[in-house]
Amino acid sequence: MNGVLPKTILKICSYAAVLFFCILVFSDNKADVDLWGNVGFVTALPWSPAFHYTNTFSFTEPEHQWINHEWLAEYIFNKVYLASGSQGLIALKVLLGIGLLTLLSLSVRKECRSGALQFLFIILAISTIGYGFSFRPHLFTYLMLALFLYILRHHNRNASLILSMPVFYIAWTNLHGAFFIGIALLLIFISAEFIKSLRSGTPTAKVPRLSILVITLVLLAIVSFFNPYGASLWRFIFESAVTPRPYLSEWAPFNPVTQFADHTDFMALSLISIAAISFSKRRRDVTWLCILLVSFLSALTLRRNIPVFAIVSCFVIPAYLDDIAARPLEQITSAIPRIATVGLLAVLISVSAWHTAKVNKTSPLQIEVPADRFPTEAAAFIRDNHIRGNMLVFFDWAEYCIWNLPGCKVFFDGRFTDAYSRKTMEDYLEFLYAGKDWTNAICNYPTDIILLHRGNTAYSKMCTLENWRLVYEDPIAGLFLRTTAHSETLSNIKGKLPAGVRVSSTPFFP
Repeated sequence: MNGVLPKTILKICSYAAVLFFCILVFSDNKADVDLWGNVGFVTALPWSPAFHYTNTFSFTEPEHQWINHEWLAEYIFNKVYLASGSQGLIALKVLLGIGLLTLLSLSVRKECRSGALQFLFIILAISTIGYGFSFRPHLFTYLMLALFLYILRHHNRNASLILSMPVFYIAWTNLHGAFFIGIALLLIFISAEFIKSLRSGTPTAKVPRLSILVITLVLLAIVSFFNPYGASLWRFIFESAVTPRPYLSEWAPFNPVTQFADHTDFMALSLISIAAISFSKRRRDVTWLCILLVSFLSALTLRRNIPVFAIVSCFVIPAYLDDIAARPLEQITSAIPRIATVGLLAVLISVSAWHTAKVNKTSPLQIEVPADRFPTEAAAFIRDNHIRGNMLVFFDWAEYCIWNLPGCKVFFDGRFTDAYSRKTMEDYLEFLYAGKDWTNAICNYPTDIILLHRGNTAYSKMCTLENWRLVYEDPIAGLFLRTTAHSETLSNIKGKLPAGVRVSSTPFFP
């Protein structure tokens, strides 16, 4: 029965199914809270007067130094948007995803002989990576990490390829602050290889590959200073690494109880990885197991590192998994008629294409800004009434307001300590969560506008203050104005205070 349908057709269909699933995962068109900043913050190169070295968009610390560790990625996003709009940004995101898929697939195919196993593992890995695949500069880190892993895994005897890593590292250093992963990766690799050479009794001086790796590591450290901020970038990276952000879900530890539904793919990949390593008779490669363990622990510590673990797993697990599962899986798949397998793949392709184009999307070629997540109607109210001033805004909406309300400076936004002092950050969070000194943000700063999510703890407290007036309210947002600063605006305000206004249909970026 399997001879009726050429094996080539099956292979083409499997490639197509992976590609369409990849496009489905990577083409999500919902706006991220940092999208406006990532597209609008950097419009010029560092040597231009229009490049921002200080915190331009805030009223609290406008002269504070701004270490923009992802300036090059934001510059690329800006130019792509100006050239081709939202469609260009979506296309860029998908292309970065396909580039990542290519590197991962090449590695999996080299390590795993079973076609069915290759297919299933790649699908699971891509699904896991999808958690972090939003319109953010860290997409470049995913691609660079995969490239470094590929070079070390499959071409580590080729000196020219290893020595090409510093060239890529210059770009990585300017694309995203997680570039330090490249040095950490190489440091772990060298340390493990050094220990292996000692255990084998081979003098390290006679291991040329190790010498090349050490030279490469030194070069990576040197070229990491090729950035607009010099050594200050590394200082920022260290300070950022020790700054806890428990109020951000992606910076919180992974909780399998409360986050089971969101990360079933990560849990499945973790269990499969543990089983493959535990039951495989293949000789363990300590170097790569150390890299995998570090990536796994980082994912458990910070949810945002879950895609990093998925990427690393593609370079470590397939060989072990192939050892224990390739034969039984091939026996199962060989018993299934090829025409039936092609039919299943066709269904997967059709479902992926349908979801990509239709499901949960108003327009797949536009970036959607859900009105139930962003203050689209409140922003329209502010513009219609020509309200300007110093605005304290709910964290998730700050960069949206920077872009859409140019007459308002913000108190604090998603740049965190990239552009703000710890004191400003603490005062902002104390207000947002209505802490003991929650009024510091409105008494010690020239704040005269507050735009809050109605779920914020401070919202009900603001309604009790005499010198503040609630002038607008909808199902998600409320707008407060300081009466002494906006007396004329309050007397001329258009319309009445809305009560229970229904959120309008989904608008598009910007």
